[in-house]
Amino acid sequence: MTKAIWPEPSDPESMMEAAIDLFGDEAATAVAHCGLEAWTDGRADDFAFWVDIFRSLTGMPSAVAGN
Repeated sequence: MTKAIWPEPSDPESMMEAAIDLFGDEAATAVAHCGLEAWTDGRADDFAFWVDIFRSLTGMPSAVAGN
């Protein structure tokens, strides 16, 4: 059995930490690629998940905070 690269995918904090551990200063770029792939695959929920992580990594306000 292979070990997953990412921790539990429903935990944004763990995903942010994993992205930083794996990609360092390029974590936001890596997460943006994940979001782009989700978008082009038509996975709207995954896309929203990655966008929230990207926003956290870059200091942008969450989309939810604006509601």
